[in-house]
Amino acid sequence: MPEFAWLISAIIAWVIFFLLVDWTRLKYTIWGGIIASTMQVLVDTAAMKMNLYHVESMVHILGSSVFFTFGVVFAIGVIFTQTMPVSRWLQALNILVMVALFSIEEHLYVKIGILEYVHWNHPASIFINLLVFTSFTWLVDKIGLNSAQVKRGI
Repeated sequence: MPEFAWLISAIIAWVIFFLLVDWTRLKYTIWGGIIASTMQVLVDTAAMKMNLYHVESMVHILGSSVFFTFGVVFAIGVIFTQTMPVSRWLQALNILVMVALFSIEEHLYVKIGILEYVHWNHPASIFINLLVFTSFTWLVDKIGLNSAQVKRGI
């Protein structure tokens, strides 16, 4: 069943997406998913070109699993954008929670064999996830993708 792990992850992410998404804000926050997917492909492509890790998947986009990029990353990117707190302290907590969740997920991918560390390790991945989520939070805030949230006082 490991060959279906990416697909199963994508299905779970999309179920969560359909349960939590605010459809009235999707026309703005969909860009959060697009930006998150773009960032993920850029980071993973660079890391795989440096032979840091390797992804086993049925369908690839520049070495990354299509199911991960357009499943987990896209869906969570939209939800993350829609639920990003205004408070900087809560944003920091949000980043830490997301890094923890993504790190657990990545650890599971390594354990089942669909992600192989070649010249990489889990602490380095946690650090990169922290940088990526911090950058993503800053970008969402600066672009104003969550500005409807600010106007409503959430």
